[in-house]
Amino acid sequence: MYLPGHPTREDEESLLPLSPPEGTPRTRSPSRWGKSFQSVSLQAAFWQCLAFMRPSFLGKRSPASETSEKTSAPSRKPHSTEYLDGVRGVASLIVFILHWTHIPYPSVNSGWGYKDNTSFWLLPFIRIIYSGAAMVSVFFVVSGFVLSHRFIQRMHRREYTELFSGLTSLTFRRAIRLFLPAFASSTMAFICACLGIINVPSKVDGKPFEHSLSSYLEYLDMESNPWDWTADFSGFYNPQLWSIAVEFRGSMVVFLLLVGLAKTRTAVRLAVEGVIMAHCFGHKRWDVALFIAGMMLAELEVLLKKPQRPSARKLVNALLILTMIFGLFLCGYPRDHNTQTPGYIWTKYVWPFTAYRRRFWLAIGAMLFVGPMAFLPSVQSVFLTRPARYLGRISFALYLVHGLGNRTIGKWLLNTCWALIGEEGFWPYAISFTISTTLYFPIVIWASDMFWRGVDVPSTNFARWLEKRCAAPEDIR
Repeated sequence: MYLPGHPTREDEESLLPLSPPEGTPRTRSPSRWGKSFQSVSLQAAFWQCLAFMRPSFLGKRSPASETSEKTSAPSRKPHSTEYLDGVRGVASLIVFILHWTHIPYPSVNSGWGYKDNTSFWLLPFIRIIYSGAAMVSVFFVVSGFVLSHRFIQRMHRREYTELFSGLTSLTFRRAIRLFLPAFASSTMAFICACLGIINVPSKVDGKPFEHSLSSYLEYLDMESNPWDWTADFSGFYNPQLWSIAVEFRGSMVVFLLLVGLAKTRTAVRLAVEGVIMAHCFGHKRWDVALFIAGMMLAELEVLLKKPQRPSARKLVNALLILTMIFGLFLCGYPRDHNTQTPGYIWTKYVWPFTAYRRRFWLAIGAMLFVGPMAFLPSVQSVFLTRPARYLGRISFALYLVHGLGNRTIGKWLLNTCWALIGEEGFWPYAISFTISTTLYFPIVIWASDMFWRGVDVPSTNFARWLEKRCAAPEDIR
């Protein structure tokens, strides 16, 4: 299960930089210095608490770490998936923006040109900044790519021992990596409901609801249930976490395909994955299809190289960029009245002909957006900037934290601004929303930073520790 010598950058969990260990304060013997020990301990705990609350990007950087970071940059492997961590971070921020804006401004769910919807913010490419549903599809493509990339490289090198060792390790840790932080986030929401900080509705999903321990446990069961093929659920404590069980299920499908196709020829592997992906789309399993699409993109990234001739290279780059642009256009597919929105009316006349068309076209858009990035270093560089990499580090924490923040601090700030400035009329309403957003966003980023360091990274470390403890001794394997 666990081999001490296998590489550490094995999967997306290794994209989470581990926080440096903090030194524990030295204390005197309690037998002689009881009072002094108590005061020093409290003081040390106070300063440690303040140090923990300081955002990680404000931490002191030693000259040695900066030098090593600069010297390691040129030696980065050309097929590094680090830029996808930045993609994940930006996507998580966009999901947060959608969940923050769609209640005060429900018009964001419609597209530009439908009836009187002519706001600048509804234009196809502009609306990407709050196209949260499309970003969930991006999450799944990125996960399929990152989870399989290293193993596909090993397939091509025929390193099957290392492949199966690493895949066993990743499979063991996957549930802990996903569900433990999600449970912590949902527990915070449960405590807030118990304290009356968030309002408890009388109905959830159209059914009577009563806040209780049993309701909370039932929610945790739904949150971690990969056996229900319903694409999403709402719940009360953390509605946006419907995707966690979907992520786990998609990961397991990827691992199964990696094991089953590890020793097949590349053409056979791509053909089987393509058929399964098409079958998933045909049966409305867009989520699983996206994970498999990520696998196929990772295979193509390992397999294909750009042409050497400048003219051919320019043509390929132009085609890749056009593909990305079309993918971004599809990622702006509106939720409401999509077949009556200029630019998207044509989707009414092609398969699928049901409401599933929205998830389908968002999925296609995510594939067309993420895929070309693997061959466009200039686009990758955008997601390798410090802001994007920071968002990548806190992306999972931001996804887990923002829902509760919206219902507590965010709601209070918005109501306060409306009370002081007003909510009647366009400008008072817009100014109140802008001010509350300006005050609220840094708070959510700060809370996500603390959740990342306090829950997310320790969960990853715990999964690795538990794997070591559960591993069979070498002599009986």
